[in-house]
Amino acid sequence: MSAFRLGLLNPNSDARHTEAMRAVAAEALGPGHEVVAVTAAGAPSSIETATDEALAAAEVVQMVRETPGLDAYLIACFGDPGLHAARELTGAPVVGIGEAGFRAACLVASRFAVITTLGRGVPELEDAVDREGLSRRCVGVIPLEIPVHDQGSWNQNASDAIVAAGRRAMEESRAEALVLACGAMADTAGSVSRALGIPVCDGVSFGALLAYGLWRSGLRTSKVGAYGWPAPTPGNMPEVTAVRVE
Repeated sequence: MSAFRLGLLNPNSDARHTEAMRAVAAEALGPGHEVVAVTAAGAPSSIETATDEALAAAEVVQMVRETPGLDAYLIACFGDPGLHAARELTGAPVVGIGEAGFRAACLVASRFAVITTLGRGVPELEDAVDREGLSRRCVGVIPLEIPVHDQGSWNQNASDAIVAAGRRAMEESRAEALVLACGAMADTAGSVSRALGIPVCDGVSFGALLAYGLWRSGLRTSKVGAYGWPAPTPGNMPEVTAVRVE
């Protein structure tokens, strides 16, 4: 079987975060596979609001259309903007790092806390937890009040804040694992886990492996029903497939 080619789509315009997430995904997949990382140059520099997310979703659609022929796609924003639209546009597997982070936590712990950036995003994350049917397993969504652009292993203050928030969740709410609700936090997962002694789930590494697992298992996005090809209409591109013929 040929090497796996994953499209990592960063729906914001911060190329530094794109490269950091590419490195996390590449390390998870291991040698012999390729991560094609794309930055949404016309998007906001961070995705913190509903407006940002709406703009990001349009960028995801454009990035999928501009990168046909890849084996799978990973939407590298925890809100999973444009996830269902992307699945309409390709037969390849499409995974969002939000759904991947939640699934990882459920496989390794019975109760988890979600660590996010700003308090204004808490209601949306609580809704996402509810949509996933995980409200009884999530002990809380904890904001750091540190924006996306200040997240990453390069910022020790942000990493320390994640550790402190995670420790509070363990002591006060009996959290058994953490979910990092920001792609820019992905490269801190290992150090935070070592500091706290619990699983710390980032959707970038696990999402890359989920996408690979689907592809390796021969599973592709269904084109019957909800994820069928978009009907051509004025202003809408015709059918696009990203599944290579082996």
